[in-house]
Amino acid sequence: MNLSDQLRLSFKEDDSDANLRKWARFISENNVEIEDLIGLLDEDRFTAMRFLWIMGGLVEIDPEKVAPIVPYFFEKRHTITVPNYDRSLAKFCWLAGIPEEIEGEVTDALFQWILNPKVSTSTKSFAVLALYKQTQKYPDLKLELRMVIEDQLGKNGSSFEKRAGKMLLKL
Repeated sequence: MNLSDQLRLSFKEDDSDANLRKWARFISENNVEIEDLIGLLDEDRFTAMRFLWIMGGLVEIDPEKVAPIVPYFFEKRHTITVPNYDRSLAKFCWLAGIPEEIEGEVTDALFQWILNPKVSTSTKSFAVLALYKQTQKYPDLKLELRMVIEDQLGKNGSSFEKRAGKMLLKL
C-alpha cells in the first residue's frame, strides 16, 4: 500500500486533528515528497479537505517543505471546490512565502480576498499576514495594505479587527 492509499484509509478511520497533525509530522520527518501526494487534492471532497488540512499542519512545522508547491496550489485555486481553499492558500503564502515567479498574481489575489465581502474572516486574516510579510520585501506595499485594512475595519468579525489593529500598528 503506497502512502496516498495509507492516507486515504487513515482519513476514513480517523479524521481528528491529532491524526492529521501526526501525518504532517510524518511527512516532514520522513522527507516525503509532497508531489507524490498532490493527487489527493483532485480526489473526492472529503479526501481533498483532509489533505489540505495536513498541508496546513505541515506548513506550520515545515514551511520550506510546502514552499515549492505553493505555485501548484495557487494554479488550482479556480478548480478546487473544497471549502476555505483560499484560506489554506493564504496560510501557505504567509508561512511558506510567495514564490517570486507568481508574486504579482498572488499579491493581487490576496488584496482581492481582503476586499471581497464574501471571503471568510480567517482567509482575510491570513491574507493580511501574507501581505505584511511581503511589505518586508516590498516596502511600497505598506501604504496599499494600510488603506485596504482601514477600508475593512468594521466590516468583518472581531478576529479580523484584532489582527487588523496589530497590523496597522506595525505598518
